[in-house]
Amino acid sequence: MTEYWPKTYLALAMASGVFCAGPVHAEPAAFCGSGGARDWAQVRQALVGDWQVIHQSGFARAGGMTMPFSADDKVEIMTLSVNEDRLIGNHPGMQNPLIFHHAEEGRWNVDRGDPYKPDPVMTPDEVGVMYGCDQMEMPRLIGTSSAVIEGMKMNFTYRVLAVDRTTLYGVMEVTGTARGHEFLARRTVWLRAAGN
Repeated sequence: MTEYWPKTYLALAMASGVFCAGPVHAEPAAFCGSGGARDWAQVRQALVGDWQVIHQSGFARAGGMTMPFSADDKVEIMTLSVNEDRLIGNHPGMQNPLIFHHAEEGRWNVDRGDPYKPDPVMTPDEVGVMYGCDQMEMPRLIGTSSAVIEGMKMNFTYRVLAVDRTTLYGVMEVTGTARGHEFLARRTVWLRAAGN
């Protein structure tokens, strides 16, 4: 059992992505005030293109153990495209694309009270402060996908704030069950429009 969990954590860390640094400076959020469902068509069209995916630090939890993992300096490219009313995220390493839709959830909170996992690099509210726009006023997207890695089914959920045409912030969560134990991995991510 003890040999299995390090492999599981490694698979979770690899599946959770590969991102490094967030924005160097913050200009006001150009999409501020465009967070409503009526703005979804315009926002999703504005996000079409290639994005550099930058994974921050995070953690994996399974079998009563919590393992932090650091940011990765490898950068992936995700391509966003529109199919009917959905925004589709894809890159060569994905088994299934991320399907994004307009989020109709309450305020997103990231718990900083758990002493057994690292704090996120930034919370959604801190991103709002940094860009001068409350998270509820920014376009918010939820993307979901799934994959099977080393026999484990993983469910991916990305909750993303669209700051502007070149900057997205998100909280990525991976859940599933391995050998009868539920697991969870979570990390914050930045996406930067390729070429910016």
